[in-house]
Amino acid sequence: MELIIIGSGTAALQPHRGPSGYVLKVGDQTFLLDGGTGTLLKCLEAGVSYKDIDKIFYTHLHPDHTVDLIPFLFSTRHTPGFARTKKLELHGPVGFKDFFNGLVGLYGKGLVEGDYKIEVVEMAENNLCFERLKITAKLMKHSEGAIGYRFELDGKAFVYSGDTDFCQGIIELAQNADVLLLECSFPDEMKVKGHLTPTEAGKIAERAGVDRLILTHLYPPCDEVDILEVCRGQFNGEIKLAEDLMRVEI
Repeated sequence: MELIIIGSGTAALQPHRGPSGYVLKVGDQTFLLDGGTGTLLKCLEAGVSYKDIDKIFYTHLHPDHTVDLIPFLFSTRHTPGFARTKKLELHGPVGFKDFFNGLVGLYGKGLVEGDYKIEVVEMAENNLCFERLKITAKLMKHSEGAIGYRFELDGKAFVYSGDTDFCQGIIELAQNADVLLLECSFPDEMKVKGHLTPTEAGKIAERAGVDRLILTHLYPPCDEVDILEVCRGQFNGEIKLAEDLMRVEI
């Protein structure tokens, strides 16, 4: 598996950090995990075309994680010289079907009419299997129904928290993962309900026994302090700050 950080930031836009968006390459499949403003454009910078995306996984329905679903759907229906034919699978939390139908009601049938089928799958705490790939979802402590994902292939495990506060769900989901991509929104002294601080992120990684921790979903104040050093006070494994266009082999 290969992870590409498309957007390591938040709704507070910065030139060097776009909103949440990540590409996970699993064998010959290309998955998009979340997708805020500008995700598709940044994917092109990373050498990933919207044409290549097989499945999309959403952790929750906030705009900085979902907005680029609209241009994705429109472009795959109405791009001259390209007509998508393979089925698109959209996975998201409970309530995602109503959210999707609301988008169609707002933007019209042209968003979904065309030559390929769309399957919308809601997940809470359940598993999916695609040949050798196992995908597990667990509830996170953020907005209603928010989930995180665990992807397991050939003995390797990658976990993406989405947005979450400190909770048992992310500790259980990340048990012995090779790579944990974990939100770390604000420094310790700026704790915000529903999000993690560096100390909390380190405690989660330590309790889960992960090999590598990547901190992401970084608001601007995180650039003003050494959040890595704070996190190292709780976790002895490898820690990195996510950067847009960073690539990670799993």
